[in-house]
Amino acid sequence: MLNQAEDIFTHTWSLCVEMQFYLLAPFIFLLLSFCTSGLMLTCFHAIIIFTSLGNHLLSTEQVAFNSVFCRVWQFLIGSAVFFLSAELLELDTKVNNYKELLLEEQGSDGEKDKKEDNDDDDDEVIFTKPRQNLSRPPFYILLYSSLSFLVLLSFAPWTIPASALRITSTFLSGVIILTGTLCETNPMKNRVLVYIGDISYSLYLVHWPIYVYVKHYHDGVFFVYLLGIAISILLAILISETFEKWYLKIGKQETLFMILIFYISIVWTVMKKDQIATFVDDFKYGHEEKMMGIVHSSFENITLDQAILLNKKWAREEYKNLVIPNCFPNKTEHGFCEFDRSNLTGDMTVFMVGNSLTANLGSLVYKTFKNHAKAMYKYSNSYCEILTVSNRKRCQNSHDTYEAEVFKKLPDVLFMLDRPDKLRRPITGDVENDDIFKEALATLRQYENNVKKKIYMLESYTPPTNLPLSKFAKMLEKGDNVSQKLFKIDHTYLNGMQRQEALVKKCSKCELIRISDILFNGTQTNSYDEDTKLGYYYDGLHITPFAQNLILPLFQNISDNFH
Repeated sequence: MLNQAEDIFTHTWSLCVEMQFYLLAPFIFLLLSFCTSGLMLTCFHAIIIFTSLGNHLLSTEQVAFNSVFCRVWQFLIGSAVFFLSAELLELDTKVNNYKELLLEEQGSDGEKDKKEDNDDDDDEVIFTKPRQNLSRPPFYILLYSSLSFLVLLSFAPWTIPASALRITSTFLSGVIILTGTLCETNPMKNRVLVYIGDISYSLYLVHWPIYVYVKHYHDGVFFVYLLGIAISILLAILISETFEKWYLKIGKQETLFMILIFYISIVWTVMKKDQIATFVDDFKYGHEEKMMGIVHSSFENITLDQAILLNKKWAREEYKNLVIPNCFPNKTEHGFCEFDRSNLTGDMTVFMVGNSLTANLGSLVYKTFKNHAKAMYKYSNSYCEILTVSNRKRCQNSHDTYEAEVFKKLPDVLFMLDRPDKLRRPITGDVENDDIFKEALATLRQYENNVKKKIYMLESYTPPTNLPLSKFAKMLEKGDNVSQKLFKIDHTYLNGMQRQEALVKKCSKCELIRISDILFNGTQTNSYDEDTKLGYYYDGLHITPFAQNLILPLFQNISDNFH
């Protein structure tokens, strides 16, 4: 998203999850009201936290990120910390009842008072003396170690798995809040940090649109990025000091009216979103759209200026272009959808399955195979390949879902469209004795038994690893000399091709979609077209419309020769 910087509302995913949680919160508090003891409270929180966390870990990356039911555990940790903090304070300030011995202050006269006091219990005076019952050093150790580890995670130079990062940072934040309850010397109570906390919500809302603007109009200018940070902070302070403080003081009726106005605005925006998007695009890229409007779909007679603009447009709209048209109900690049049947003229069921390459190339299948299909479906998931599980924690569930979706429909024709990861790893010994090959073959056998006629498998391919399309477009714009040698190629794709060749030989229904015949040949690889200067691969390694246009005849040939 940092690289694309296209949608100014990208960061509002968290607001959606929060609003959904606020709808669940009354029911959670209703159940909490029945917890009459500390043990019941503990059990209640533990059950919901671990149920939601389990759902989070077992779901696909897309669902785990966006579903409120996969996020409830994070909210409930905040609730648990609230109750634990209250319990800690009670334990720490628990008083000892004692008889005030006046002897200590009154000397020998105190003996008489003591005796009189002992003679008449009704006259006994009970005092309370607050104490610090809990030792402070363990809390300080936990506080500072948690803070240090959280900072380390924030600036870690290596990639940390998403689920591990969410779990660790959430629990560490809970520990920091909990231990801070009893730590008088607490860096989180610093006035500057507290103020940053006060404006952080506004800062979160305003920083991303400003970044998108800077990315589009001043990309690479370090001073402008610093200026963007400063403007974000100043704007957050302004909003916090004016609007936030104002609406916290107004009454319930005024607040309700304000919320109603906002909801009406949101509904109107949703209804007019297509017109608004078109207006914004025309405003931002009007001159580009007019120039590119005369570009033929086959990209003939294209000028260098048009090539530069097309490369830039594709780079910023990569994930937008992964949403397949005519496939319902999903409106994102991943998930399950069914193609519009009104244009299908065949008698078979066609299914496409795989990672984001399915979303990337699904339209080619639709264009060329709709004359064979009476029903056509797509299921895709991010990153995870079909035949092997490259990452158990991240992909096992996706691997199982691929099979479940395909086996449910029992298609006549199956397209496996993915960019394999595990298949590209080094081959140990003879390919047929290779463990990765054996795993892939066992999975392929399952598909072979559930597909009636044909399985088409996309050949392993090799996008560049060092020079994204957006950077390539800038080099062309600056007039830099470009050549295919500038692009570094990961030749591990050859391992993937070797395994795939061996798999197809073992599968009577399988056939490779040999895009290497068009986009590259052996180790002689191309990353852009020499004549038009149009790139073959997006920043995110997917295949651009130009390269799709090159391989479209290959899909058409497969369709024409299908029996």
